Amino acid sequence: MRYVALLRAVNVGGRKVTMKELKEMAGGIGYENARTLVASGNLVFDTKKTPDIKLETTLETAIEKTFNLFSEVMVRNPDEWTAIIKANPFPKKAKEDPAHLVCLVCKTAPDAKAIDTWLEGFRAKYDKGEKLKIVGREIYIDYGDSIGESKLILPKKLVTGTARNWNTVLKLETMLHD
Repeated sequence: MRYVALLRAVNVGGRKVTMKELKEMAGGIGYENARTLVASGNLVFDTKKTPDIKLETTLETAIEKTFNLFSEVMVRNPDEWTAIIKANPFPKKAKEDPAHLVCLVCKTAPDAKAIDTWLEGFRAKYDKGEKLKIVGREIYIDYGDSIGESKLILPKKLVTGTARNWNTVLKLETMLHD
């Protein structure tokens, strides 16, 4: 079975993991056909059918041992990834401006009430018109015209996950099904 694993916060702030080393690490723990996409911690690999949580734990342990850093890992299988794409509440943005649409892939389903409360305070100070929608374990964010000008970064106390822009989401979909 094929899976995608997304590493959180690698190759930022001195947390260096080369994609070549990541592929080698995956092979070393028995995952086959390991491939990466860009240098932000996207790994596609094949292994026997295994629950996501077990794969996440195995990868987190291997990353810590190999690179001497802890990185949360979010794993999805091809059906789950396809469901992420189908559930996108911003299809027009995905078609017209995919670089400014982000999917935050989370460990667990986010607490919508807590996020809504946080958003109220955020919008009072920093609102740039960003749109946010929670669907299952994912949070979709339409950043409007500029991610760089937005201050919308969900606090880690509210959600553990990692974000990918829609272009990357679609490229990973292709890798999962090729």
